[in-house]
Amino acid sequence: MKDVQLIAYSMVHEYLMGRPPSAKTYNDRIVAQKIGYLTQSVGIHLGENINYFWHKRGPYSRVLTSMLFKIEDEKEFFKEQSKRLVIKKALKPKLDFVKEIIEHRPQFCSEVYWLEIAASLMFISKEHLTIDKQNLKEILLKRKPFLNEYSEAIDKANDILFNCAKKRI
Repeated sequence: MKDVQLIAYSMVHEYLMGRPPSAKTYNDRIVAQKIGYLTQSVGIHLGENINYFWHKRGPYSRVLTSMLFKIEDEKEFFKEQSKRLVIKKALKPKLDFVKEIIEHRPQFCSEVYWLEIAASLMFISKEHLTIDKQNLKEILLKRKPFLNEYSEAIDKANDILFNCAKKRI
């Protein structure tokens, strides 16, 4: 794993979330995983071998987890390195789309659940090759019945993800 890959992910996470990535808590790692997945799903390459598979909390990458712990262990180094670089201007529209998803989180839905919903819908959409909102919602709730109480948030995420995606195509 190259430092440049770790620095790039750290910078992207901070750009989107306003804070560096963390591996301290389970929720921190879930947030970081979903940020990574959403970023890659809009076409931003975060590094070698960052592949995602379905996990109980949605898209998950073992490589990204390893990266998070390395960033956590050497937080000051990566903070300093990140200050010396800038995100390419060409990447900003894609990152801003992810930022728009993040910023539209309903108040009644926690950050971790919101990102889990958005990333999971995107993953299921790619897996099933569909953007049919009702179908995606049904598949999501079948896999994650604990999200039933967030039905409105799922609808909102579907609207943001797939209405905006249609505009971008």
